[in-house]
Amino acid sequence: MTGPNQTSSHLNRQSYQRLKRALSLHLRRQIFVAVCDDLALRNRLAARLHAELAYPAASANMRHPEEAGLASDYPRLVTLNLNLNDPNPIAQVTQWLARHPLPKGAGTEPPTPSFQILGTERLTRQSAAVQRLFLSYLQGCDRSLPTLEASLLLWVPHPWFRAIQQSAPEFWGWRTGVFEFVGEPTPLSVVSEQPKRRHSDQVALTHQPTPKRPQPAIASASDVGHHPVSPANQKPADVPISARDLLADELAFGDLVDDLETTAASAGTTESTGDRLTANPASPPPTSWSVHVPTAAAPTNQVTANSLPARSGFHSESPALEPQPLRTAATEPQSPSITAPAANSSELDNTPTEAPLPSIAPELVNLVLTAAIQEIGGATALRANAPVPSLSRLSATLPAPLVAALEDFPPLRMLRHLEQLHQQQTETTGLAVTYRTLGNFYRDRIEQGHNSPQQLAIAIQAYEQALIHLEESSALVPDILNDLGNLYWMLSRFPPNPKQRLPYLEQGIAAYHLALTHVSSEQQPQSYAMIQNNLGAAYGDLARYREPIENLQCSITAYEEALRHRKPDVEPLKYASTQNNLGTAYWHLAQHHQPALHLKQAIVAYTESLSFYNPEQEPLHYAMIQNNLGTAYWNLAQHEQPEEFLNLAISCYRIALIYRTVEVNPAAYAATQNNLGTAYWHLASRSKEQPEAQQQALRSAIAAYEAALAILEQINQTPNGAGAKLTFDVFATHNNLGLAHYQVATDQAGAIPVPAKSAHLEASLRHHLQALQGWQHQPDFHQTALGYVLQTVRAFYSECGLQGQNLALSLLPGHLLPEILPRL
Repeated sequence: MTGPNQTSSHLNRQSYQRLKRALSLHLRRQIFVAVCDDLALRNRLAARLHAELAYPAASANMRHPEEAGLASDYPRLVTLNLNLNDPNPIAQVTQWLARHPLPKGAGTEPPTPSFQILGTERLTRQSAAVQRLFLSYLQGCDRSLPTLEASLLLWVPHPWFRAIQQSAPEFWGWRTGVFEFVGEPTPLSVVSEQPKRRHSDQVALTHQPTPKRPQPAIASASDVGHHPVSPANQKPADVPISARDLLADELAFGDLVDDLETTAASAGTTESTGDRLTANPASPPPTSWSVHVPTAAAPTNQVTANSLPARSGFHSESPALEPQPLRTAATEPQSPSITAPAANSSELDNTPTEAPLPSIAPELVNLVLTAAIQEIGGATALRANAPVPSLSRLSATLPAPLVAALEDFPPLRMLRHLEQLHQQQTETTGLAVTYRTLGNFYRDRIEQGHNSPQQLAIAIQAYEQALIHLEESSALVPDILNDLGNLYWMLSRFPPNPKQRLPYLEQGIAAYHLALTHVSSEQQPQSYAMIQNNLGAAYGDLARYREPIENLQCSITAYEEALRHRKPDVEPLKYASTQNNLGTAYWHLAQHHQPALHLKQAIVAYTESLSFYNPEQEPLHYAMIQNNLGTAYWNLAQHEQPEEFLNLAISCYRIALIYRTVEVNPAAYAATQNNLGTAYWHLASRSKEQPEAQQQALRSAIAAYEAALAILEQINQTPNGAGAKLTFDVFATHNNLGLAHYQVATDQAGAIPVPAKSAHLEASLRHHLQALQGWQHQPDFHQTALGYVLQTVRAFYSECGLQGQNLALSLLPGHLLPEILPRL
């Protein structure tokens, strides 16, 4: 009787021989699909194909024996791993052929090699966008296959086999043959190229929602320009921020401690560099009482909870530092040849056994060596485009003093130890521990402020290698996954292009999700809450770039889940921090959906958070949340009960200013003063029936705006002050201050003397001219400011007569007169 294993083995032998014969023909433009769910079997089959077909013996009847060596050095079968960053297998083949052109000689040239592509199963752990991109590349194969001289063998598991049939029918129509192999399906947690389980990028096939066209979070600039003499709506400069904004260089890693989210005592010193944003609700129709802010100056909506803002000094155009999507050894395209292991298999006669433990990832070695050489030897120690020397050739390529210093550098000692462990084919625990130690070294450097894409990339790759060699049940897995999520989040802050940031954010989210599967909420509530909190922050960032409503709802869900396990009596400050983060997520959601409802939920969360901060012990955090609460009240006033909520906003801003002082944090002080001025301005617009209250509100707005500008002038006069990161548009503040002075001067109910009117109009004109100059490279805003200049010049004549108009014209720059005079 034939057992099932024998039947499977027989079928696999038949399929293998058919596949081998098909590839041996070296026909052009053939598409073969090999289907195998057992990744270990797939790896052995692919290795055997490579061993038998890549370098066959030269034909005995070759005319010139000296040509045999030339031809035999060129592979007949090339094994590549699918590039998950750009999953286009045909483009990979084309790129390989361009890098390794066919050798030219007097005799017979070798045929164009065939290519087998591994790693399709890893797409299951990628975002939906990457998966669709892969299928779209296959569907568009009719444009590239006619010019392809090679044949292609694509290894896929059954789910992807069916997906290709359904979603890439054009590619399916080009197929030459399908070869199925029988084996046990490999769980999702196993990486295709490794016998060990890997965790760093596991995401379900449908994990990411279908990307939609991003909806604009702010009005376009052209919307402002339609009303050049009617102010538009001013938004507070300080959008609610969260604990991660405050930390900057206070990043704290550790074994399941609150990475990137614990409120630090010294965090206030970095709050001014946090990515606080301009609030941006839907603007009401412009009126003469609204205040203008240029929408282009407002950053897009962002929840930046619990992490480090990107360094403003990073320039991504540097090839050495530009963070490309990271690859491990498992996904790195292979060189023309691989070494097949010895043959011995039960599934297939003469099938190779599992490959030995892989060597240390070459990209990781290159990253560590490059960073070490540049750090120890200086930025010029490696010439531009010069290859990085290997570990074994350091003394032959570098100066002796530099080599001596490198040998004492801990990461290089770890690399040499890893090489020894790999060569000894040691048990994987030692490899995992050493890789993790290497990752911890760079993680600690990042914590100390050495936050560069290069350092982040090294730490990430070291941790991912550690995960490859760890058993899934290891207690270290959730620690490393949480650190990976944080590192990917930080790496997402460097690329200037949002499309380049998304892969890092998605990988960070995947790491957090996978970490949660290894942590029990009942047995490890603090660790579980920490990871949920970090996951909420990552989803908040993802909402900046796509599907804001869906991702902000995911962010809120994660924060609320964290709060269910983060008890205020056990971790009061962490509980308060997460409440603040939750309030910020609700605030951002209110900018897109059901504003009044979600603003009220934000206010509840901020109020709860505030109750856990003692202003005497945590003055800066207390002030931050008061500022957040004030902004939420200001937003809510645009929808209901304006007088009540504007007064509450003003009260919050004033309390914040008690602790956000000029001495401690001048930039944050200026931002809150700017917000206070805006709140007073809107309160004045609601006080038309009370002239005295209206005038008082306007004068309070003027005082707040002037305080903000005065502090900014002081900041600019200090060393490095000009590079200080501000959270509001200074020229919008000038513009708004000009409008406030204009309103005081032209308010008929105020009945102020003509000299006072003239003084207010003169101040108004000067500030509008400042805005006009600052917006000279923003045409729509420039035209808006020019309209305000014209409005103020006309008011000089109507309020102060011809003498006033002459004064106004004398204040105008000469180059503006030809444009202004014809329009008066």
